[in-house]
Amino acid sequence: MYRLRSALFGTAGRRVAALLIANAVFHGAAALIHRYIDTQASSPGLSFVLLALWMALGVIAALVTVIALGNVLFHPTWSDDFLRDEMADLDARISGEKGRETTDEDDLAALHGGDSTVRFGLYFLAIAAANILGSNALAGGFLQRYSHPGVAIVHMRSDDPVLRREGMTMLASRLDFTVTPAIEEVVLAALNDPDEGVAARAAFVVGALSVEAAVGRLEQMIAQQPALAFTALIALGQVEGEAAREAGRRVARLPQAQAEPRALALMLGMLRVPAIDRLRAIYATSEDEDTRVAALWALGEMREAQLLDLLAGALESPSLALRCAGVLGLEKLVDFDTSEPLKRAFEAADDPLVRCPEKNVPVQEGGPTIPIVPHRNYQLAIIRALATTDDPTLITWLPAHQEGVESRTHALMKKLWESLKAKDERGELNPLKRRVRMRRLQAGAPDAGPPAGDGGAAPDAGAPDGGGDR
Repeated sequence: MYRLRSALFGTAGRRVAALLIANAVFHGAAALIHRYIDTQASSPGLSFVLLALWMALGVIAALVTVIALGNVLFHPTWSDDFLRDEMADLDARISGEKGRETTDEDDLAALHGGDSTVRFGLYFLAIAAANILGSNALAGGFLQRYSHPGVAIVHMRSDDPVLRREGMTMLASRLDFTVTPAIEEVVLAALNDPDEGVAARAAFVVGALSVEAAVGRLEQMIAQQPALAFTALIALGQVEGEAAREAGRRVARLPQAQAEPRALALMLGMLRVPAIDRLRAIYATSEDEDTRVAALWALGEMREAQLLDLLAGALESPSLALRCAGVLGLEKLVDFDTSEPLKRAFEAADDPLVRCPEKNVPVQEGGPTIPIVPHRNYQLAIIRALATTDDPTLITWLPAHQEGVESRTHALMKKLWESLKAKDERGELNPLKRRVRMRRLQAGAPDAGPPAGDGGAAPDAGAPDGGGDR
């Protein structure tokens, strides 16, 4: 050990050289290791070994740094003490020869202001941590990137389909990361994986991350791999951009896509592709409730006034899910003419506490939830939709129907009434009042004066009798 210490740190020049070489080797090797793991590593085991090597080099560089700077960090003769050959001194003492003069360790400690062992350890730990953290920062947060999605990406590069599937599962379980070109390249390659499990998970990931470069491959997957058509349709629907919309128009004509009506309807709705006839056909012919809900929701996403009658007709369905989807579609129309069917649906509701069943886009477990019908009170959903109509007749209708409703519904009714009264006082509802009066005259009903007279009382500030939470 004495010869090694002397060879590395025997002179001031050697100490400076050791300091520079150790740190240069560490940072150079770190850059190579980071680049290799980020872009090429295909063995999880090798990546772990390289990670450990990077940290070990950081520790070694810290040790060399502390030793090389010992005279500066501790005391002027620290290097001499470090380089002293203790065994030679001991041999000289035993043989009785006059060897190198030695000083009692206690005297040295007193002379130099105390033992430097503790300070050595503190400096070593601090510099080692600084090396690793600094190198990590220079690499743009390599450790964070490696923990996720780095480990998953390494698995996905493997030749073993089991490891590739594990990698895709890890990647799909947490999608809170930045998509880099290296990640995009691996995920796109996974779409062509011969293992259908890997390809299906890759389709889910590119959809959830909205990778536009995957649009062509997803379209091809729908046409050529019927077993993956459902997953690919859902993934395509989540990709943003005009390229995805154009692909959606083409895909809607494929028999392979039409064989998955629920996924096709959801894709058309998410992309807002105006395939109204196709969606009408799915809604009219399907016997599956989830498929009909998906088609009705997608039609609502079109926001087309021509669909008012169809959406209003859904409010008379025995299926609560379809009624809720119809209410949501009418809300998105933001049309005065939706008021009458919505009011009839509210009056027909026999249970003020019934809630819409939650309906979501089917995605892989762990993926983000994409709701199409939210889980909320049915009458509350209707009042939300009525709030988009500015119907002046609501000024009298709301107080007349406030009894027995759920507390949140009651609060929204009161808020809506106050908003309509304020608009009425400013004259903003006058055109709609004339429209209501004209319709009454055309229908042959007697003109009862202003359709929203001043006689409407506000819904109570508190829950009315029979209202509130139950």
